[in-house]
Amino acid sequence: MKRLGYLAVALAIALSACARVATTQSGPDTGTGGSGAPGQRHSWTHPGILRIASLNDPDTLNPLLGTFQVDTDLSMFWGGYLFNYSDRDELYPELATAVPTLANGGIAKDGLTITYHLRRGVQWQDGVPFDSGDVVFTWRAVMNPNNNVQTRDGYDVIRSIDTPDKYTAVVHLAHAFSPFVNTFLTMAATSYPVLPKHVLAKYPDINRVPFNSAPIGTGPFIVKEWHRGQTLRMVANPHYWRGAPKLKEITYQAIPDENTLTTSIKSHDIDLWYSASSATYPAASHVADTHVLLTPFVQYSYLGFNLARPITGDLAVRKAIAYATDRKRLIETATYGVNLPGEADQPRFLWAYNAALRPIPYDIAKAKATLDAAGWTPGPDGIRAKNGTRLHLVFVTTTGSALGQRIGVLLQSSLRDAGIEMEIKPYASAMMFASFAAGGILQSGKFDAEFSAWVNGTDPDDSTTVMCNQFPPNGQNFFHFCDRELDVLEKAALTHYDRPTRKKAYDRIQELIVAEVPFLTMWFNRRFDIASVDLKNYKPAHAVTPFWNSWEYEI
Repeated sequence: MKRLGYLAVALAIALSACARVATTQSGPDTGTGGSGAPGQRHSWTHPGILRIASLNDPDTLNPLLGTFQVDTDLSMFWGGYLFNYSDRDELYPELATAVPTLANGGIAKDGLTITYHLRRGVQWQDGVPFDSGDVVFTWRAVMNPNNNVQTRDGYDVIRSIDTPDKYTAVVHLAHAFSPFVNTFLTMAATSYPVLPKHVLAKYPDINRVPFNSAPIGTGPFIVKEWHRGQTLRMVANPHYWRGAPKLKEITYQAIPDENTLTTSIKSHDIDLWYSASSATYPAASHVADTHVLLTPFVQYSYLGFNLARPITGDLAVRKAIAYATDRKRLIETATYGVNLPGEADQPRFLWAYNAALRPIPYDIAKAKATLDAAGWTPGPDGIRAKNGTRLHLVFVTTTGSALGQRIGVLLQSSLRDAGIEMEIKPYASAMMFASFAAGGILQSGKFDAEFSAWVNGTDPDDSTTVMCNQFPPNGQNFFHFCDRELDVLEKAALTHYDRPTRKKAYDRIQELIVAEVPFLTMWFNRRFDIASVDLKNYKPAHAVTPFWNSWEYEI
């Protein structure tokens, strides 16, 4: 899992993995539709060729090694996972034929054995048949200490994998781990596709092999050429197991400038600008002959507090900050209304969401009363103090992040109204998100408050951000938040496979987060895409990546 700093968020979710980002619930915004008649293409459209662009260039085409979200996104065209995640918020069988559950016997009663039935008749793009050996090889590649993979979380609980035949993989776990099915070779916080054993098994490691720039997959499109920093070109796979895709070709172009991207979509030099930042919404949301899609996503932006520091370790201070923060106004002014209000860390569309959560209201009077009751009294300049300690916070954000700076300035003003002084300290992204050993600002706790974002996978597991044993460098609980009741609930949620038990645990976990305020959820994000009206069947998912059904796309 990784947090997203607001430099990264402004770069359209550059970092991948679980970090602090569906069926598009609202569907395309009909207010921005075009004038073409049904079935009629515009002159700028290249029939059968989809031109996609975004800010980010992949660092590799192998998601096991990549650090950018775009690596996973592009793998959806050429690669294959056991399951995709659909716009209906469910795992969608790809290389496996059915999702293992307790009910269908795919998950053993003790939770230690998971059985996958694999799809027959699938070929790698070089003609070699896909089988269970590829699944075992991919697990071993993840666990190979010589491979520079992003994470081994969820793979390190595997004790062994049996392959009784070419189309069955039986996974044996060292202990029950309920997020496993949503983690293993599927749409997880960090997603790994199945890799071809016959291509890669000969290498001691896969860090620098030709596959990483010219992968062979089982997906609907074949990588033909990739010029780093320029264009990735993929063509239809005529032997795709579902049948040839409806598009003939897809090109992806990295355009690292939002003004250029806006010009490109206006001139129809591209057909799809995906994962645009909310800052471009005013300029890019009213382009003729396009649709805007705002897709609720498993990403939330938050104001995090360091409970190991004396001032933000005071619950009254954290509650007062929450009361003094007008989140509705921030959504409207800082994100142009693109994002959605919410509490805690589970989005409304996910089964784990607690619909009974009571939101923390914007109430300056209540903020002041909370501080008064806790002994924080106003000084001559209006800033409060207690036992000789001035109520002064250090707020950190990422250098170059216009959104982070804007949020900081707006918060600075509203908190001062409550008697709280806030100092804004920007840091370079490399320093902000550096490791614990390297003295990273967040990892080493050099802040009172921080503004960033967290992106989950398809499972509601949030243990790494809130459990007592997850303080850096052992996890990503940068808040140094520890609640023993919450820990018990997290352990129950991680070891029980039945949804009612997990739902009950996550409902209470969300209540504790709202009550204890280790972080204040500022908003839940909606992904912002702009698509030509000639593009059909683009149905972005709510989690991990929008490109779950690329074989159906038409233009």
